Amino acid sequence: MNLILNDENLQLDEINEFNSKVRAILIDSENKVLVANYGGVFLFPGGSIDDGENIDESIIRELQEETGTDYETGDFTFLTQLDFFQKTLVKREGLKINRLIRTYYFIASYKPVKLRLQKLTEKEKKDDFKLAVVPLCELKKLVLKNKNSNPRNFYFQREMIEVIDLFTNVLKQGNFVKKKKSN
Repeated sequence: MNLILNDENLQLDEINEFNSKVRAILIDSENKVLVANYGGVFLFPGGSIDDGENIDESIIRELQEETGTDYETGDFTFLTQLDFFQKTLVKREGLKINRLIRTYYFIASYKPVKLRLQKLTEKEKKDDFKLAVVPLCELKKLVLKNKNSNPRNFYFQREMIEVIDLFTNVLKQGNFVKKKKSN
């Protein structure tokens, strides 16, 4: 099932900017998930798809950079594609645009973070990128309590809540079986 967030009913011909991203819900056997705090905003690990990459290559690269941990294509289960239409988004330079961000969400078993192997960008370092393992049952409350003044916070809160709700429902229905690491 794909998710669409389009409160302003934007049409594709009204979009000035299109971005594709990947994110992963990394969950352990105790239903705790890895969450990033980047610039005071909570989000699942992941990021932009680089030119020439497919979504599998992108999620593996992003997780290696952010967690220092190696994943393989077979580690992931696809959860959803989320299309988020954002009207009159104010860019850093003050320009207002209509943007569509398409994010591909995956699920995988959590592997311990190897901080010494992280390859954070200078921007991630400057914006105090941090990772934490949080009980899934507390994640929604954590995200909603974040009153950070970062203008991106509104968008990431909205996206995180939608994905948390979808993922929680998938778990309740038993539609996701956590893959066990074979020895």
